[in-house]
Amino acid sequence: MATDSGGSTTSHPAILTVVSPIFVTQPLSQTIPVGFTITFTAAVYDSGTPTYQWQKGGVNIPGATSSSYTITGITTSDAGDYTVVATNTAGSGTSNIATLTVTLLPEAPVFTTQPAGQSVPVGSLVTFTAAASGSPAPTYQWYKGTDAISGATDSSYSLGLIAATDAGDYTVVATNGAGFATSSVATLKIIPGTAASNAATVTTPPVSQTVTVGATVRFSAAASGNPAPTFQWLKDSIPITGATGSTYLIPSAALTDAGSYSVVATNTGGAYSSSSATLTVLTTDLSSQTVTTGHNVSFYAANTPGTVQWQVSSDGGTTWTSLSNNTTYSGVTTARLAITSATSALNSLKYRYVATDGTAVTTSAAVSLTVADALLPFPTAITTNGGGKFYVSDAKSDTIQTINGAGQVAVFAGTSGTAGTTDATGTAARFNQPAGLALLSSGALIVSDTGNGTLRSVTSTGVVTTLAGSSGNRGNADGTGTAATFASPIGIAADSTGTLYVADAMNNTIRKVASGGVVTTFAGSAGVTGFVDGNGTAARFNYPTGSVVDASGNVFVADTTNNTIRKITPAGDVTTFAGVQNVTGYDDGTGSAALFDRPGGLAVDSAGNLYLADTGNSTIRRISPDGVVSTIAGLPTIAGLEDGAGTNALFNHPQALTIDASGNLYVADTGNASIRKVDRTGVVTTLVLTAAPVVTPPTTPVVTPPVTPPASSGGGGGAPSLWFIPALLVLGLARRLFRPVR
Repeated sequence: MATDSGGSTTSHPAILTVVSPIFVTQPLSQTIPVGFTITFTAAVYDSGTPTYQWQKGGVNIPGATSSSYTITGITTSDAGDYTVVATNTAGSGTSNIATLTVTLLPEAPVFTTQPAGQSVPVGSLVTFTAAASGSPAPTYQWYKGTDAISGATDSSYSLGLIAATDAGDYTVVATNGAGFATSSVATLKIIPGTAASNAATVTTPPVSQTVTVGATVRFSAAASGNPAPTFQWLKDSIPITGATGSTYLIPSAALTDAGSYSVVATNTGGAYSSSSATLTVLTTDLSSQTVTTGHNVSFYAANTPGTVQWQVSSDGGTTWTSLSNNTTYSGVTTARLAITSATSALNSLKYRYVATDGTAVTTSAAVSLTVADALLPFPTAITTNGGGKFYVSDAKSDTIQTINGAGQVAVFAGTSGTAGTTDATGTAARFNQPAGLALLSSGALIVSDTGNGTLRSVTSTGVVTTLAGSSGNRGNADGTGTAATFASPIGIAADSTGTLYVADAMNNTIRKVASGGVVTTFAGSAGVTGFVDGNGTAARFNYPTGSVVDASGNVFVADTTNNTIRKITPAGDVTTFAGVQNVTGYDDGTGSAALFDRPGGLAVDSAGNLYLADTGNSTIRRISPDGVVSTIAGLPTIAGLEDGAGTNALFNHPQALTIDASGNLYVADTGNASIRKVDRTGVVTTLVLTAAPVVTPPTTPVVTPPVTPPASSGGGGGAPSLWFIPALLVLGLARRLFRPVR
């Protein structure tokens, strides 16, 4: 309340919403030896002062009430699952589970089972067996005399059907990080005679394989012997029930199928164990990413267990190098790898992660990073002709660009970096910070030339004319053509008759433009800011920026500063369709139960569903015909660049979108200087854009025209108009490093 001698006045209410704590740093699972010290750490996004309570197995730990929890002199009884509960005035939140695994201190190997000597006739099946304790578990290498036996690296060693030359002394060495031990000598002696039968032997062992989740795996082996041997397959030395053929089939590989596979062939002469084959199963939860030069991008490993290490390959995946945090990479040991200011040197590099959870090691499939030229440095609007061609307005380059079905970008009208007002054809025309686009059934493209305060019309051949407004005279006057004035036209939409509806942001009005450029004020009162539902000029808006018309002729408006979506009937009746006046948030819900943050561009599909670029939340929202709001892509309040499905994708302050004939959304992701596709299932991909080939026109004779007095030409760029200041603020926000949070 402000008071002076003349009286007092009260401001509009400001609503403070307090949300429950959201974890930005999760405690991590760790594996620690006995006697060491460990610290779990967590943090929440909360402007107040939350309280913390650590728990083990869901039970409060007395005195553990800070954002970190330290255990000194760890014992095996400390192993378990740890969480922390953060509480503020709005409620509480519980962190992810961090599992503490306690290991014993390293112990050198000690043989618990020594190999035994044998005396057998030629043709017998001979296997030496040993076992050793130790921490970590030891590896083995068998020797004959002083010579290492190639491939004999299991705790047992089978010679198969022996010959006289196999006689000799055999030992095995067990090794781990704490030392090694050598077994006693087992002597193999050959006695007169031959074996009574032809013992089984594996002649073709199984071969190691690397596959992705869901792939079909087939292990095969062959064996000889008389009588014909039977088979038994093993995984990690444990027999597989029912796996008794010469092949073993896994129809659809899962991560749990990874391991060591072998087969034992058996007949009356004995049993023979093959060498082991390793099955590596790669996860497919990563998506390849595309980023424009100088922008940020990230890779996210969803639901990754244990500890993570990101790796990079510059030779197509042949060799891999573990990444370290630096000015380019961050989060190299977390679920999200962030890449800052990507350069062309990173183009085509491959990335993967290796996750370790106890003894289980999971390696992801490799994905690629594409670093493309920033052909659209600040896209502010996008529309499509339904035939695979897109038009994009770019406020930074002052141009209208096209994108064809091959992803090639070409200048349709205007010249990059040269602002002005000139009506002409193609690159001879000039624009000043163009924003909204509307494509008419006639093929004409209508442009909200915001910096000039005008509406421009561009024919299919690129001929640019001024439809309405005067670049030298901003205002709110209704009239025809240049007799009308606008303050800052941004969003523009057309109904089935070609009538245009323009969000004149700084006038706080919705303008209607009929055939011939006749401009009237459809809703709102010029220069009057507010939030009032009503008819026509009795309604009030606060910096509207987006507009779209549905099949019934209703106009929907993104009332940006009011954080609401408004509906205007053909008769001019204004109501609030979704959102709450002046309340910022990201809640899904129906009508006033939903919240937005600076909503921008709108689109509508044939079923009447609205789609919204919720710019401040960096998300794409859908609003059903009955006002139910849902988030279909992006993670609310987290700005970034990442392709993926639903909330696994990230956007950076998107400003506009359009729908193609198949129902796919295309988004002008302004802060990322990119165009993104959201398919009907919510999967987000970034278009890989390239510059269209330059077509050189045929040479024509140069004709020198007669000298005439100079005429005035289109205006230059000059200082940015007032409308562009909010856009610059959005761009500044878009350049913030997003917080890698889940």
